[in-house]
Parts: sequence; C-alpha cells; structure tokens
Amino acid sequence: YYTFTGSSDIGTSRRCPAQLAGSTSGIKEQKLQKHIMPGKMNVWLGMRLWMQLQITPSSIRGSFRVLLEEKKSVANDFCPHLPKFGRSECSCKCGAHIMMKLLILSLLSIGAAHSSYALPPSTFGDALASAGQLSNKLKETVAWKTFAGIARESDSLNSLVRFIPRTTMGFVREVVNSFRQKDTRAIVLTRMGALEGRIQRVKGGARGEFFAFKGIRYGQAPVGELRFRAPVAELPWKGIKSALREASVCPHRSMILDNFKGSEDCLFLNVYTPDLPIGDYNPNFPVMIWIHGGAFSFGSGNAFLYGPDYLVPEGVVLVTFNYRLGPLGFLSVGRDAPGNAGIKDQVLALKWIRDNIAAFGGNPKEVTIFGQSAGAVSVHMLMMSPLAKGLFHKAIVQSGSALNPWAIATNPRERAFRLGALMGCYTNDTEELLYYLRKASPQKIVDLASRTITQEDVKRSIGLPFVPSVENWTGADASEEAPLISEDPLTIMKSGKYNNVPLIVGFNSHEAMLFLRRVRKDPNLLQSIDDDFQRLIPVDLDVKRDSEDGAFLAHSMRKFYLNDEHITNSTIQNLMDLMSDVMFEHGLTNLARLHAAHNGHDSTWLYRFAYDGALGIYKRILGIEWPGSCHGDELGYLFHFGVLNIRLDNSSLELQTMAKMTRMWTNFAKYSNPTPHGADDAVIGLRWPCLIPNSMTDLPYLDVTNSLTARNNPDAERLRFWDRTYEKYNGPILEGAAEGRS
Repeated sequence: YYTFTGSSDIGTSRRCPAQLAGSTSGIKEQKLQKHIMPGKMNVWLGMRLWMQLQITPSSIRGSFRVLLEEKKSVANDFCPHLPKFGRSECSCKCGAHIMMKLLILSLLSIGAAHSSYALPPSTFGDALASAGQLSNKLKETVAWKTFAGIARESDSLNSLVRFIPRTTMGFVREVVNSFRQKDTRAIVLTRMGALEGRIQRVKGGARGEFFAFKGIRYGQAPVGELRFRAPVAELPWKGIKSALREASVCPHRSMILDNFKGSEDCLFLNVYTPDLPIGDYNPNFPVMIWIHGGAFSFGSGNAFLYGPDYLVPEGVVLVTFNYRLGPLGFLSVGRDAPGNAGIKDQVLALKWIRDNIAAFGGNPKEVTIFGQSAGAVSVHMLMMSPLAKGLFHKAIVQSGSALNPWAIATNPRERAFRLGALMGCYTNDTEELLYYLRKASPQKIVDLASRTITQEDVKRSIGLPFVPSVENWTGADASEEAPLISEDPLTIMKSGKYNNVPLIVGFNSHEAMLFLRRVRKDPNLLQSIDDDFQRLIPVDLDVKRDSEDGAFLAHSMRKFYLNDEHITNSTIQNLMDLMSDVMFEHGLTNLARLHAAHNGHDSTWLYRFAYDGALGIYKRILGIEWPGSCHGDELGYLFHFGVLNIRLDNSSLELQTMAKMTRMWTNFAKYSNPTPHGADDAVIGLRWPCLIPNSMTDLPYLDVTNSLTARNNPDAERLRFWDRTYEKYNGPILEGAAEGRS
C-alpha cells in the first residue's frame, strides 16, 4: 500500500496512488512512500486500506493498474507452472495469472461498493456488459483454454479459488470478516434441534437488518445406496449447530468456468427472516420458498445469485435450498432409480419447512413456492404431485412449465444406459448398471452427462440431458417409491386433479435470446436450422416432422415468422420470436388458461416482463447486446446479486421496477393477490387483471416495461398462430376443462 504525506491546506492524507492523480494542487511538500508487505499480504492489506477509503470507479482502475505493476504480483502464488519450472516467481501470461487479476479487480469493485455510492443505472449496466464481453473474449484465448484444461484435469480443483493456498484463504477470510460490523448472533430451537444464526444488514442501498440461518441440513447425504433414490430426512441433533455459513452445493459443472464443483452431501437450505418469535410474540410471516433454475444441470440456492435483501424487508420469510442436479438428480431407469430424485429433494425440503419454519417466525399455513426456468418447471411438477399436497398454498412460475417441450424426458431409460456405456459399463441389465453408477465418482458422472445428448436431441428441443420424467413404470420395472407424477402433465392439467392453488404465470419478452450464445459458439448452427426448418416443429405437436404435414407446417412457420425468407442477420430476431413462442410462451399461456378454467376468477394472473434495465444481469454478463429482456432478466429485480453491494440512484427506473416486482410478489404471498389494493397502492398504482376462465379469445396480462400496464392478449398474432396449429393437430386445449373442474 502507499502513504502520502504533505504540508497543505488539506493536511496529511493517506491514499492509494490513483487518488493522487490530479489532486496535488496546494501541496507544498509531498512524499510518496511505498510499503511492500511480504507475499500475499501486500495485496490483501492493500485492498483493506482501499476499501476503508472513499474511492471512485476511476481510482479503482488506477489502483488496479499500480497493483498489477508490482514485480511480486500475487498472481505468482497461483501460477500452476511454478512447480514445473522450480522458481519462486513467474512472468508468464497463463490463465491463472489472468484469472487472478480479474479476481482482484472484482474484489476491488466490491470493496468500492462499501462506500455506498449511488451509481447511475447506465454505469452499472455498462460495467456488467463490459465484464461479460471481457469474459467472452477471454474464453477464446489460448490462456483461458489452458487454464480451463488445468481446471478440468484436476480432481481437487472444484473452483478457481482452489488455486489459492489454504493459509492465504484463511487470511482472506479474516480480512473479509473484519470489514463486517460485529455480528449479533441468534439461536432458534427447531423440532430437529437448536441452530445459531446471525443478524445481517440489508445490502443494495436499503436500510435495515434481518436474521440469516444458512447451511441447514434438511436431508441426509444421498451417497452410496441412496444415490438416485428419494432422499432420507435428517435426524435430530443435540446441542447447537452453526448456521452461519452456506454449505456445499450439489455436484455440477459451473456455467461460467465449466469446471466441476460441489459435493453429494448437499441437501441444505437457508432461511432469512425479518424477525424471530420471542415469548408470546410471534410475527407469523408468510413464507416464500425459492426453487432455483439452471436447466436441471447447475446452480444452487445460495446468495451469490439469490440474495434475500429485496424480498425479506417486505415482511416475508425467504427460504432457498439446494437439490440434486443432472444425472444424480434425474437419472431414471425404474425400480431402484425411478427418477425425479431432485424434485423429491424439494418435497423433503417443503416438509422440513412445514415442520420447522414457525421457529423462524414463519407461518407454515401461508407458504408460496416460486421458481424460474427449471425452478418454475419444478413448481409446476409440485403442483401436479400428490407427494406435495398440502405443503404449499400459492405458486409462481417464471419462464418455465412442464408444458414446455424441453421440460419432460421422453426416453430416460435409454439415456441412463447411454451414460453407463460412456463410463465403460456395457450392459442391458438395470441392476448391473445401477451397481456400477453407484460406485462411480460423482465428477465422472456429471462430466459425461452432456455427452449423452444426441443430434436428434438437439433437433427435438434445446437439448437438456437429464430432466424430470413421468414415473409410469410397470411390471418388473415398478418401484416401491411413491411416484412424483405418473401421468403426462397435459393430461393431469386437463383433468384438474392436481394441487389447485392461486397461481402467477409469466415469461420474458425475448426468452430465446440466450440461444445467441450457442450461435456464437457454432456459427454454422443458423445455416443448419435454415436447411432443416422442420426441426423447429414442437415435439409435443402431433405431427411427424418428415411427413407432408411436417413440411407444410414448417413452410407455414417460415412464412409467418420470416416472411418466407432465409435466416440471416436481418431475420434472426424473428427466429428468436419463433423459438421464444415454441419453447416458452405458448406452453406457459396454456398453463394459465387451464388453471383458470379449473379454478375460476381471482385464481390466475399472467405477466410479460419486457423491461430492459441495468439489473438484467444475465444478458449483460453473457455479453448479449440485443435489446429486450432475455431468459432470467427479471431475477435482478427480485434478488440481490450477492457479490455486489452497489446502490443505484434512488430515482432510477431500476429501483422503481424492483420495488414494484417485490411488492407484487410479496403481496401475493400475503393476500393471494398481487395487487389487493389496486390503484390505491402507491408503489404499484393499478389492479393486475386476473384471467377469464374458459376463454381462448381474451388473455388479460400485466405488461412490465418502464411502467406497469394492464393489457389483453400478449403477442396476439403469434399466439393465435400456435393456438390454431395446436387445435388443428392436437385438439382444443380447453376441451373438457370445465367438466374437470375441482
């Protein structure tokens, strides 16, 4: 770090070099002294000093530049080449050096946020976009590929920070902990035992505190014979268990670094509450249970993406949790592995919450489950499952349902044996396959999962390898486990025989924009789609793609969406609309219609999220520059992005949108209605219209843009195209729905 002393009107100051530039006027004597601490302490103590100063974004850049010019860079401690070359210092430009520099820059940015500057939304959005573009460019470099190869080949490297020596990480934790205010601990007594949590300050610019209990085990480790099976509940314990830190995530490959991370001992949840019961006082808050997305292949419930700082201050208890992913959560062959273990984890978490949430001030009779993408499919599956009956009372599905063509496995048994063959187990015997897979390492299973995707899979949908399935096993394959669902989701929804609770359904205006990531990786993909347009016919449509009907429908789709033109840069947005409708919007609107038909007025609400603001972090991090709200962009307005503590300008549309979204979501949890006060609500200012039962012509919805607007029939012409198409080949969606009302 640096100290600067000088006799001047401003006296003696202590600053980093970047702050000195342009600020020496009026100083009569000046002295710049550099203090170098040994090894890693130079960096971390310097960071601590900078974080205690009021620094600006420009000073971050200057400080970072000076830091990296140090001859004894901290990156030397992380270079995997040092042991090979037998030297204590490395001047190479390997991936470890590059990633360490990016890590330092990120930490400096986080430290700057401690000064609580109010940033213009454009600054925040541009910063995220720049980071996303840099990340994408970095992945194309030889250095990145070298680093990624090291990461993949190292059994012990579960994340980037595994390069950091253990002693250094311990020191870093102490430094980070010293930034915090002194903790106030709290003890709760659940039915399972006592837990110690802490009071946590609200981040993101708002004021206030809440209680956080993290890393609470709700299920035993699903290892050995428990792998691929329904989870087993955790046993009660004696004494006080620590719930101060998040626990291990479930095994998966990171979406960003593409490295393996996690442990099978991962069935943990986190509880965040505004207040705790004391004596006769019981706050009895509504409970909101978040189910994370991630294509059933990656992610967790931790605060990195799903910080509680926006929702909990609205007066609800928020619970997030992990569930098994990929083949460990969704492999299905019947008998001892009937499938859906990941969603059965969710059922067990709901039971734990029912039995214990009162100890945290939550009301077990006012539980709302909500999720996005794969998490939304999970919510829909729980609605249809008798296993979850009575465990929740309201539901919100965001950008995903079991009626979407990518959500339900078509031949899970075949895929399971394909995975076994990839691992060297060539057999047609289920018992032999499961014996082999239960002995294999979780990393090997996870690493090979994506290789089970065939070209036909890619043509049929977006190519997710392990997803939920229908457990209709019979005969020798029948399982003793109670099935999650045993019928096709559309059949269940038409019958009305499911958990009928108030429901919010929604989608984003440009869901399929994430498809552009695949186009970037495979420039020939657009040409292959253009040459085989029939591959875009939805898999749940009763049309054979290689038939005359298939050719006619493909021509109709091209004519309607592309004006009978080929796929080019000028028509790619039209292709995105087509894919958004097929993969998301039509299935979601059908879910809303069916639910309203069975439950009547004031039961179902539909939204379209089209606000393209700075908190739409996914699109920006992934470097997508197209306008519109892509898959996942609404999440930044419901959850605090955990690694950031940046406060946006109070007058920004971003904060206004966040306030409206969190108010409507928590209103729904409290009152079973997102806008119970209508136009009298100063934050929302309108009444969100509910769906009209048994109507195919009117589809009321809330349009979330720069403001909130009640409208009718989203993307009307596009939805009518698919309504007519499905009615022609599959029959009316609402046929028999009224008769099946329950």
